[in-house]
Parts: sequence; structure tokens; C-alpha cells
Amino acid sequence: MNFKNLFPAIVLLLAALFFAYDIIADFSDKNDALLHIVVELFVFIAITFVLFREIRNFSQLRIELDEERVRTARLSGELLAVIRHQFVQWGLSDSESEVALLLIKGLSMKEIANARQVKEKTVRQQATGVYAKSGYSGRHELAAHFIEDLMSQAPTD
Repeated sequence: MNFKNLFPAIVLLLAALFFAYDIIADFSDKNDALLHIVVELFVFIAITFVLFREIRNFSQLRIELDEERVRTARLSGELLAVIRHQFVQWGLSDSESEVALLLIKGLSMKEIANARQVKEKTVRQQATGVYAKSGYSGRHELAAHFIEDLMSQAPTD
């Protein structure tokens, strides 16, 4: 939990505590006018109301954020499943599928070779196989194949 997110609630809590203390002190002093005490009581109630509303809103936002995280994770998993299914449809080998996925993620040939602990020439050959089987001429077209579907299903404002 970030202090910056809680700062308004902390300020409201301190203000409410100050007014509660001041009201109690004014009652015990008995020299303050009733109007003064009523105004302070009104401010205390207003601050307390806003504080509880902010806490409720903060809690609701945290719930929505958690739901969005779950939804995003689910969609990521679904996209990966769609990608893997398409790889099977294209008849990619396991090695070609792995290379294709890393190409879509944007890794360079050298990075893919390092990650897979193979020679860069091997990765280039496997990438050529991916492009031949998919019918695309490069990584950009390959990635666009999957991104285009996502963009066509995006909600419009």
C-alpha cells in the first residue's frame, strides 16, 4: 500500500481527531458559545463522512484493480493458448514454436539464441521455417497476425 494513496485519508483522519479533541475541550471549558461548538461539530461530522466515503471508494478501487489484474492474466493466458493453437495449425515443430513465440515477444535472433542456448544460425533457420509455414515474410507480419485480431475486438468509445 502506497503512502501517497493514503495521504488524503490520513489528513482527513487527523482533521477529524483535531475537531473531536477541540469539541471535547470546548465542552469542558464551558466559556465557548454554543454556536462555535455546533459549527465545530458540523465540520467534524462532515469530515468524518468524507473520510468514510474516501475509505469506501479506496476499497472499491482496490477490488476493481484486483479484478482487472485477474482479467488481464486470464486474457494473457487465452492469447497464449490462441497463439499456440495457431502454431499447431501451421504445423510448427516445438523448436519453431518456441522461436516464433520469442520473435513475437520482440527478441532479436541473438537474444533468442542465447535464451535457447543454440547458435544464432540455428535460430535463423528455425525462423525461416516459421515464416514459410505461416505464410508471413517476417516477425512484424507474424506478430501482426495476432495483434490484428485483438485490435478488431477492442471496444469502441
